[in-house]
Amino acid sequence: MPVVTRGLYASGNRVRWRGAFKNNLSSTNQIHSKVSFSSHQSKQVEITEVAELPKHAQVVIAGAGMIGNSVAYHLVKRGWSDIIIIDKGRVAKGTSRYGSGVLGLFRPSYERRLVEYCIDLYTDLQKEGYDLGLELCGSVNIATTKDRMISLRRRASSYRPTGVECHVIDKAEMTKLHPYLNTEDVVGGVWIPQDACVDAGKVSEVFAHLACQGGAKFVSGCGVKEVLTKTDGSAIGNMSMDHHSNKHITVTGVKTEKGTISCDYFVNCAGIWAREIGRMMKPPVKIPICPTEHFFLTFQPRRELYNKKLPNVRDYDSRIYLRQMESAIMLGVFEKTARPWDVTRHGQDVDWKQIKEEHWLHLEPYIRAALRRIPILKETPYDFLMNTPDAFTPDGRWILGETPEVARYFVCAGMNGNSLQGAGGVGKSVADWIVDGVAPKQMLRFEVQRFTSLHNNSRFLNERSREVVGRHYQLHYPIVNEFKYGRKIRTSPIYSELEARGAVFGERMGWERALYFNPNHHREDPPSELPAGTWRKPEFLDHIEDEYLVCREGVGLMDMSSFAKFIIRGEEKSVIAYLQKLCSNDVDVSVGGVVPTGMQNEKGGYENDCLLIRRDNSFFMVSPTQQQTRILEFMDNHLPEDNSISLQDVTSMYTVLSLIGPKSKDLMEEMSGSDMTMHPFTYKEINVGYASGVMVLAVTNTGEPGYSLYIPSEFALQIYDNFMKIGRDYGIRNVGHLAMRMLRIEKFIPFWGEELSADTTPIESNKTFKVKFDKEYFIGKEALLKQKNEGVQKRLVQFQFEEFNKDQDIWPWGGEAIYRNGEFVGFTSSTAYGFTLQKMVALGFVRHPATIAGSPTPMDTAWLTDKSAKWSIDVAGDMVPVTAHLHPPNLPIITQESVKDNYKPKKHHPTVQLLKQIQLREHSSP
Repeated sequence: MPVVTRGLYASGNRVRWRGAFKNNLSSTNQIHSKVSFSSHQSKQVEITEVAELPKHAQVVIAGAGMIGNSVAYHLVKRGWSDIIIIDKGRVAKGTSRYGSGVLGLFRPSYERRLVEYCIDLYTDLQKEGYDLGLELCGSVNIATTKDRMISLRRRASSYRPTGVECHVIDKAEMTKLHPYLNTEDVVGGVWIPQDACVDAGKVSEVFAHLACQGGAKFVSGCGVKEVLTKTDGSAIGNMSMDHHSNKHITVTGVKTEKGTISCDYFVNCAGIWAREIGRMMKPPVKIPICPTEHFFLTFQPRRELYNKKLPNVRDYDSRIYLRQMESAIMLGVFEKTARPWDVTRHGQDVDWKQIKEEHWLHLEPYIRAALRRIPILKETPYDFLMNTPDAFTPDGRWILGETPEVARYFVCAGMNGNSLQGAGGVGKSVADWIVDGVAPKQMLRFEVQRFTSLHNNSRFLNERSREVVGRHYQLHYPIVNEFKYGRKIRTSPIYSELEARGAVFGERMGWERALYFNPNHHREDPPSELPAGTWRKPEFLDHIEDEYLVCREGVGLMDMSSFAKFIIRGEEKSVIAYLQKLCSNDVDVSVGGVVPTGMQNEKGGYENDCLLIRRDNSFFMVSPTQQQTRILEFMDNHLPEDNSISLQDVTSMYTVLSLIGPKSKDLMEEMSGSDMTMHPFTYKEINVGYASGVMVLAVTNTGEPGYSLYIPSEFALQIYDNFMKIGRDYGIRNVGHLAMRMLRIEKFIPFWGEELSADTTPIESNKTFKVKFDKEYFIGKEALLKQKNEGVQKRLVQFQFEEFNKDQDIWPWGGEAIYRNGEFVGFTSSTAYGFTLQKMVALGFVRHPATIAGSPTPMDTAWLTDKSAKWSIDVAGDMVPVTAHLHPPNLPIITQESVKDNYKPKKHHPTVQLLKQIQLREHSSP
């Protein structure tokens, strides 16, 4: 239940309250067989509840709030009717009904398409006669700093080509749209006419009503006690695995406060309780929810607002939003430091329902900001303050899909402060997922498999919840946009040494990864930290250039331990047959071979992009960091039924050091005492110092010559120390992941999660050479053959910026719109500065304008390479000329054999930054 207090007022800029803090909402345990809602000239809404819990249902949904009701409604629309929705409280009475009611389209396409569906759905329902209070009021998004204005212009330039009507406006135009706004400190803003508002409670009720009409039944006062599962016998053969498989463990029913019901599917839509319900089973499922207090303050009605139609206001820099509710104004906040809500203590504090003085003190800065932004509120009494705890997630994105631990257990939770915003879209996505058995498109960012067990740790969630709320309105600068709470959870054995040597860390899947190194750092200094963000050239670009050059010309050492690592064991023929089915490349290579390969889905898209190393009695697989949970589930679900193959996650057992550059061979030979002449994509095991059994791959992820060492973690620190000591004679230096990014984008190497995903294929991303079509079968072969014969409708292209000043211009950072002869054709996926090309470089997928308009048209190479075509990329509203390239650029190659013994990196000592400082002093000297 939400927490409410009333009878408060504002005077000037001072926040005051009067009377006792008091909850004006009453609660009841009374159960009605039928609940009716109606309003003037609208259809009556009736929700039928059953007193007794049925013995069986095809689908049981936990949570009769907006999200659970939406899933039930969309399952009914797909023709399923044997659905039971259970809730510990009352139907459509959860905290989601008290949301802001704001629907905003100014967001990335993968989220926006779900919000657009919501607006269309709510519009259709209202036309059918259901009173949802829907109104297209529009929104004004405010910038009070130059950097915020750049951010808004970047977003507008990206969203506009895909159909979002949005206009960059100045303060005068803003005042015309909302005459009550104080714009003295405003730099500018964006106007989005199609944003909407709707009554959240009514939407939840209508979803429930329509689900009932389709056959779904509701049972209130029916809390979950345990979700029941069964394990088939074949799971015994996988006991060596470090996870539970959703192929062998399946939902069978739910034990509730009203008895036990068997079911085929279970959907957890329990909001802030989703994680707790996930723990009520064996094995538990990971649903990392950060329950956090979430506040709304409503002012009393004002006569001058009667019959007015004002747009929503988002004041990002003040972390507030304001919307009109009839003749009143409501304030919502995404505060910088939020207050966690401990669900395990729910009800134990006798005053848990009360709004307290500490809540007002917490909100006072945001209330002051609202009074400044709309001055008429200074003399407007408060109506009520509401605290509606909501389910936020560790990364601020929804949690959807089938869990990796248990089959047919689906999750639809983590709405991050606005259940209404995605309710229709996420409900439809999960319903389609259940019925069709496959994830809808563009779900990668929302899949529950993106998390590991560390993300479900209660201490981690408590820390992260303080920060994740405020990030919704935080300025998301590129590169430096890292979380501050819930850090240093997963570190490699050399983390402390890297930190002492000036590493500046970012985080991925809980792993601390060095982004770059500060060469001016001394061991006794405090740890180096990321500087303030910018949309222009990063202030540490010179450090990255040093690291880039040492990889190109000397030898660099990079910690890449965060890679997901697995061992696939079993009878040789069975393992090869299994991997040949999963992999689009030929994995039947001799022992010592390394195979780069994709694993495709039935539509030809990527499920994985990995390396397979063939060893004497197993395969060793290396996958992207983000894939640790996701790909293990995919592979496990394709295991043969005879238990002939086992999978083992060994991610934390090995430290990975990449030795990059033409001097790597000489250094490796001195370190190991072995001949390190190796063909590319081969491996061997050697002794390095005191360490035995170190796997050395003649592979790097940068396109430069070198080696990747997979070291048993207990040996990692001494091997690293020896590399740094002996490597002094070779000009060795530590290298971070940003240097690798610069190297790979300049060489046109696509990466997982940016260019490669379930929605892109090898043919579209120029990786056809890794697909062996002469294999008898692999998953996705039929789709890829069809695409090969009929042509692709999108193509990955490299763009080089021809008129760009890296020191002065706003940089592209990914997501920019691409144009050909003035027509929109796609978006950039990743960008970097190419230090060898001396140009800004971007990768991006391009489609024919006819395809974008709805008439699928195969991509023609001649169309892409037409020299008369003029290409440009929209960077924050400025059209920057670029050239399009289908193949990697011809860069000078320095091989391990071609480097002379006395070669030293050109810019290693002193660094680029120090050189520039010296030159500056020389020029300024009299």
